[in-house]
Amino acid sequence: MLSYIVRRLIQMGLTLVIISVLSFLIVALAPGDPYAAQLDPKAKPSDIERQRDQMGYDDPVVQKYIKFYDQFFSDLAAVVTGDSSHEWRLKSARTKEPVLPTMWQKMLITLPLVILTTIITWTLSFPVGIGTALRRGKPVDRIATIGSYFLISFPGFWLAILVIKFVNGTLGIPVVSPTTLGVELGGPREFMDRTWHMAVPAFIAALGGVAVLSRYVKGQMLEVMGQDYIRTAKAKGLDGDTVYYRHALRNASLPFITMLAGLLPSLFGGSVVFEAIYAWPGLGRWVFEAVLAKDLFIVITSLFVGSALTLVGILISDILYSVADPRVKLA
Repeated sequence: MLSYIVRRLIQMGLTLVIISVLSFLIVALAPGDPYAAQLDPKAKPSDIERQRDQMGYDDPVVQKYIKFYDQFFSDLAAVVTGDSSHEWRLKSARTKEPVLPTMWQKMLITLPLVILTTIITWTLSFPVGIGTALRRGKPVDRIATIGSYFLISFPGFWLAILVIKFVNGTLGIPVVSPTTLGVELGGPREFMDRTWHMAVPAFIAALGGVAVLSRYVKGQMLEVMGQDYIRTAKAKGLDGDTVYYRHALRNASLPFITMLAGLLPSLFGGSVVFEAIYAWPGLGRWVFEAVLAKDLFIVITSLFVGSALTLVGILISDILYSVADPRVKLA
């Protein structure tokens, strides 16, 4: 196990180097001037040229790459060690805020929303998928199939707007933003207020995932239930709960462990639509606005960190896969 993890970490390091080079080249060589936003538009042309020369904007791409990641790892070390006296080197061209500390703050806002959405998705998907697989062809299966097709085809952003219209407009209960605006709460009331504001967008965001994942669970269960060992378990006289939930479900759930790899990188883009609709100042919305504004440092940093989280997620899912299935050997 340890030797496998060490080898994977080395491979991840090499992969990140390749990703960092490609992402930097794509952003740096894209049409337009992503550096222009960091210059004073009211300055004289001669002053602008001097600024570009002093800040290295006209340096060769290789030199820019080395300088950027030198600044990135310097700031990253300060974030990890909690160095409050550090002079941040990577700053947003629009807001002049340090990139990595701001990214961490935005991540703490988005992370609970992503986790709750994932919990709701998986909590609802498995009962629905297993139930329809055990009742294949019956009215429950047909109703669930129609409902899943409806949720898959119905635009999630439109459903979110309808919920805001009904809950906020008709019932008068605020659901937009992480907390109720203009009201000071404390203690349990503040906790309940934050939970409500997070639960509504998380539930709406999870509906589409439930529709897709429940169909996948059903397909996996039907495939596993046709295997010889399931028929053998039934022939031995085991009760249905033991056969379906101990033997069949364990093997049917193995592919879903791989899906965990997408949980961490979903912080950067998985919730951007719902963050925009529900006015959440989260990470996905922050990165999206940076892309539109060609905020170079935020875009490249987000690509690198998102890639690193993806690789970490894949490593964790591979390890969990070997734990869940003894037949899988990491070596």
